[in-house]
Amino acid sequence: MKNFKIMSVLMLTAVLTACGGGTGTPPSEYTAKIFPIENDFDRFEVVGPFSSRDECTAKAQEMNAAAYSCDPKTN
Repeated sequence: MKNFKIMSVLMLTAVLTACGGGTGTPPSEYTAKIFPIENDFDRFEVVGPFSSRDECTAKAQEMNAAAYSCDPKTN
């Protein structure tokens, strides 16, 4: 029974470590993909970088985007 408790604790620790937050760092920059025409996803403009997702969203709304996507900047 003692081995079962120890094994249960080890398995729980492994699951929490694997699925837990804080294992990565949040993106430092975002870019906005702006779609100016509704349902036309072939034409878009990429603007940025922005320091936060909120700043990215504000820029898209300022540009009156029909649709937009704020994604982490890739190198």
